[in-house]
Parts: sequence; C-alpha cells; structure tokens
Amino acid sequence: MKQKSMIYLFLLISMIAAFFIFTGGITSTSTNYVSPSLTNFSLLSASPVIYAKLPFSIQAENKSYNHKDCDDEYSSARDLVGSLVIKQGATVIGTSSFIFISQSGSDKGGYTGTFVDTVVINNAGTYTATATFYDSNDPNKVPSTMNLSFSVGFGSETPLSAGTYRLSSFTAACVSSTLPPFTFTNTSASNNLIINSDGLTASLNINMHIGSSVITQYPCLQDSSYNFSAAGNYSVVSTGSSKFFNIEYQPSAFVNFDYTFDGTNLSLNYSKDRSAYIMSFVKQ
Repeated sequence: MKQKSMIYLFLLISMIAAFFIFTGGITSTSTNYVSPSLTNFSLLSASPVIYAKLPFSIQAENKSYNHKDCDDEYSSARDLVGSLVIKQGATVIGTSSFIFISQSGSDKGGYTGTFVDTVVINNAGTYTATATFYDSNDPNKVPSTMNLSFSVGFGSETPLSAGTYRLSSFTAACVSSTLPPFTFTNTSASNNLIINSDGLTASLNINMHIGSSVITQYPCLQDSSYNFSAAGNYSVVSTGSSKFFNIEYQPSAFVNFDYTFDGTNLSLNYSKDRSAYIMSFVKQ
C-alpha cells in the first residue's frame, strides 16, 4: 500500500510540474552556444603609413541563444570578446583587444556589435590582421576568425632603421635653477639605444656619472648617477604634429619620450615637474 502511495505521489508531482511548465509557472531553458558571425572587417585609413594610428573596425553578431518557452532569446554582443593579431608573414608584429562601441538588434532577432581597435606599425610592408571573437559565457569558448590584408607605406616619415644610436649628449634644464642648462657630453661607447633588426624590439642603456657638485647646482638631476635601462617592444606614435618613442619594458609599462629623427640625429626628450631633459643620439 505504501509503495502505491509513493507512485501516486510521484505522478501527482509530475502532473503539477507539467502544468506549471505549460502555463509558464516553471520555465524550461537551455542555452545554445554558437560561435559569433563576423562581417565588415576593415581598416579605416585610406593611406596607412608607419607611426600613424591605424583604426580597425569589425562587426560581430552573437549567435548564442536561450531556448525558452518555445521561443529564442539571443545573447548580447557585449558578451563577445575580440582580439586582433597583426602578422608580417609568420612573424607576429603585435596583439591587442577590440573595444566594444555599440550594438543593434534585439533579444528576439539577435545583436550585432561594432568593435574597434587601433595599432601602430613601425615598418612599411604588407601585413595580415586576424580578428578572433568568442562568447565569454561559452564554456568551450568556440571562436570565429576573420582575416584582412593591408599595406603600410612610409609616407613622409624618416624610418627609425635598425642599428646602434650612440648617446652624444644629455641636457637638463632645471626649472628651479637660474643657470644655463646642464650638458653632459658622452664619451662612453656603451651608452646606446639599439634598434633590433626584427623591427619590433629595442634596448636603451644609459649610465652617466654626473658628480655630486653638479646636483647642488641642478637639483632636478636628483642623483650623481643618471641611468636609463629598458628593453622590450618599441613603437613610434604620431599624434598630430608630435611623435613619441616608447619601449614597453614590462607588460603595459612604458618608457616614453618626445621624438625627432632626421636619419642620423635622434633626439629623445621628456619633462618632469616642468624641468626639461634631452638625450641626443647619433646613428653609428
């Protein structure tokens, strides 16, 4: 008798659950993850040149959806994660992440997002950009990819070619000093900026012994020895009429300088607390 009661109880619970599922009281959902659809991958620059910021744009539709109450509700394009890889042949020039800008559509018809990214190229040539997107909620992170070929020219730029650039002088103009700017003339063969032949990496190694008496007259120097030491990916970035040289010596950590180069003479400048500093190099 007890066994029959349990069977009747189970049937009753099943009937109640079925009733609520049918009427909407209990919702049965299942998520279907589908890799995104990528379209309109483009470089929004008519004449790409070295050192200029090159803007990329792409549209990505999130195809993932929840099957709910005999209807489909699509996921937002905000859930998509996109990366950009720039290659020259088989060599990776740089990697970065797309930024979400906007989306259109609806949860019933699906959402398409517009994503952008900006890169800087050091050398003229032909490159391939690869965009990769996936739904961040997808446990398997199934990606979609799309490629774009593009060429970069020199424009009016004098390229910073591979080689050794030896420090010729260092000048400091201290805002707190009434004296003429301090100038250190370099005689060491080891004070160099080296641009490597890969066109991607560089190293800056400067070690200047200034002397304690100079610090008294030029307090912005702060120490009797002046050092720069950094190695990593480098880039020259053009912003309006200005150019900046930087070395990424740690992930997202940069040494950054104002930059001028005429093919032989290289100047890296920076300012701190309104004092100005200039390192002058000559290509060897």
